Amino acid sequence: MLRTGDGTNIYGLDADQLFELQAAFHQIDTNHNGYITGNELRQCLLRSGVPYNDLEIQRVLSKMDYNRDGRVSYDEYMKFMSRIYRGEQP
Repeated sequence: MLRTGDGTNIYGLDADQLFELQAAFHQIDTNHNGYITGNELRQCLLRSGVPYNDLEIQRVLSKMDYNRDGRVSYDEYMKFMSRIYRGEQP
């Protein structure tokens, strides 16, 4: 893992935050192909009992999908979520 001079990783997270986000990504990516799709996110929210609507799912995915290929890669997810963890606007 790439680390910066202050001991954080390339996403600017501490070890606990990194572990938490990695675990969440792998829980959402149920087919383990390295990408999150809208359907996988819907299923995760359903399993968690979190209310949602399709417009919200599309909005969140479009914010995370930096390269606009219709799915969210691990790196895209980590960049998006690490900005939230750091208190920045994603």
